Amino acid sequence: MRLFNRDSAAGLPRQSKSTALAPHVQICAHTDDDLYFMTPDLWESVDSGIPQVSVYLTTGEADGVNLPMDDAARRTAAPDFPGYTAARQHGIRAAYAFMVTGSRRAPWVRSTVKLRGVTAEVNSLDDGRITLVFLNLRTGQGAQGTNLLGLWQQSGRTLATLRPAASPIPSTCDGQLLTRDDVTGVLTDILQRYAPALVRIMNPDPQWTAVDRKTGGITYCDNSDHTAAALFAMAALEKYERTGRQRPAAVESYTGYCNKLRPRSLSPQQAARKFSYLAVYGGEDGHACEQPPGLCGDRPLGNRAYNRFYGQSTNYRWQSSTNWLQVLPDGRLAAFAVLGGRPVMWTQDRPGGDRWSGPAPLGRLPHGGGRFLARLDATRDAGGRLHIVAVRAEVGAAPEQQQRNLMHLTQDPVTGEFGAWTDLRSPYNTSAEHEARRRSLGMPVVVASGSGIQVVVRNFGTGLSSRSLTEDGWQPWGDLKGGVLEGTAALATSRGTVEIYAPSSISGMGVLRWHQTTPDGAFARDYGTQLAQPAAPVTLVEQTDGRLLMFSRQPETGWLLAHRQHRPDGTWNTQPEIACTTPGFGPLAHAVLPTGEAALIQRTDEQGLSLCIQPLDGSPVRPEWTSLGSGPFVHTPAAALDHQGRLVIAYIDAQACLNTLTLDLPGDRELTALPPWTTHHIPGCQLSV
Repeated sequence: MRLFNRDSAAGLPRQSKSTALAPHVQICAHTDDDLYFMTPDLWESVDSGIPQVSVYLTTGEADGVNLPMDDAARRTAAPDFPGYTAARQHGIRAAYAFMVTGSRRAPWVRSTVKLRGVTAEVNSLDDGRITLVFLNLRTGQGAQGTNLLGLWQQSGRTLATLRPAASPIPSTCDGQLLTRDDVTGVLTDILQRYAPALVRIMNPDPQWTAVDRKTGGITYCDNSDHTAAALFAMAALEKYERTGRQRPAAVESYTGYCNKLRPRSLSPQQAARKFSYLAVYGGEDGHACEQPPGLCGDRPLGNRAYNRFYGQSTNYRWQSSTNWLQVLPDGRLAAFAVLGGRPVMWTQDRPGGDRWSGPAPLGRLPHGGGRFLARLDATRDAGGRLHIVAVRAEVGAAPEQQQRNLMHLTQDPVTGEFGAWTDLRSPYNTSAEHEARRRSLGMPVVVASGSGIQVVVRNFGTGLSSRSLTEDGWQPWGDLKGGVLEGTAALATSRGTVEIYAPSSISGMGVLRWHQTTPDGAFARDYGTQLAQPAAPVTLVEQTDGRLLMFSRQPETGWLLAHRQHRPDGTWNTQPEIACTTPGFGPLAHAVLPTGEAALIQRTDEQGLSLCIQPLDGSPVRPEWTSLGSGPFVHTPAAALDHQGRLVIAYIDAQACLNTLTLDLPGDRELTALPPWTTHHIPGCQLSV
């Protein structure tokens, strides 16, 4: 089978010959999506020398007026859709040039390529280190009522392209028509051409903000172009992954405008760097405008990027877990991830050893289409068996084709081998009427619960739904109520009970709590913890006296705060201790050491990891952190103890390879001489068959 059309993708530039690193591919709707929503991950990859390929599906021509929003001349200005499109594309070239070289005026090579019979523009910087692909589909007022989401849903059969002013695209190629299959095919061809290690996409399932009780219509917090671009990307990824001929890529999905509904997750330093690139893109960096004046950049954005309130955060739609490193029954460590749309596993060759094998397929997949999303959440039940939960997604034009099912995998109680994945469905049925409810589901959390396990997931009503596995099998889905944002955390206590915490969706309510008083008992709700709303999922550790110790990421600063319960199963001290004032990002990985202390690992703004050893005897938190270096990363780190009681820290690197660091902490508490990180199976990181 030939994947490419004869004229498709062959003219796309190769990655830079100066690096053997597999590139990263960003699939965006608009020319500023990667700047707004995929940083700091994007610039950390650029800083590391990884080639980048950004694909922009639409022109984003809006009303065609490239003037600041407060300019009185907007009221009488005539639309210039090709001119405004050209200005936006000039802005993204300037931003990338500034990011890579420090100068917005670095030279680009501009050319064209035919993709599925349609001529697109391709721009290349720094010998192919940065490649921008503009498909130029119309989506604004000039599109005459059609848009990218309509093309995905097939309410419109085709969508026309728009030739930007002064583009190398021939004028005779203006208004070319693409079908839904064409767009999916173009993206598939691009993935096949570049064989990326990582693909960044937008959010296919945004959060709703209002439901019309009369019509049932739903208002979402995101731009529909973002949603459609993500759905097209997922369809292309599934086609690409089915070929099985290329390295399996990791995939990250980013929240768009919905960031404005979440606590600000970036430190002031990271936010300032993001807005510096957006200022270049919007022509607000103090440079003299090129001729014609329209090429100053995206003037309607201009200096308004900060005031839109979604640039101060970066959030993942599929927030990954920190418990994907676990001990197998034979004492070996296993690391779990999703590559190429399917779950995989690396394993130590022997307990306590330094060599690992993999990645190998994890579990037997069910029949049918669809692909697994990025998060795998793992726990161990009272009998010592590992349980893993995930989400399997199917996408399509019709509502009934949009399925999001929770999946469960466990070990055979005798052999310890992983069997077949079990479909837990979701709290909602598979009908067309429940499409929006299925797509609203958050990422699942699994926790040991008495004699079984408990799976918890954010639902359409913004509360939590739960399903438990007991000695009698899987119980029906239940509603734990509440109103929360994504970011649930759970802990099984030494008493056999479960504690669940999630940030409230209501400003001022902070963190909500669900807790059991007896193992396998009903959950009681506590809406009055008075704990402040965190900027990432919290980390819960049980102290030696039975009280819980919570570490949370403070919004806007990136600092780490610590809170303690007054007594086991009791209320919380709302006065925080400061655990770290070096800005960081995202949730913490942790492991309880043989000494009875907790090792905490965080991602820092310095593009690395850092480690702190915290007491669990009720003593004040320690503010001393040790830099572990390394990075950039995909998803979040994990930690566990190996067969010898050593701390093993793991992360998936920007080439989708497993990296580990082993520390014998009791023998080297000062960490004066760190061993090197080990990257496992560097050559291609191919998926073992």
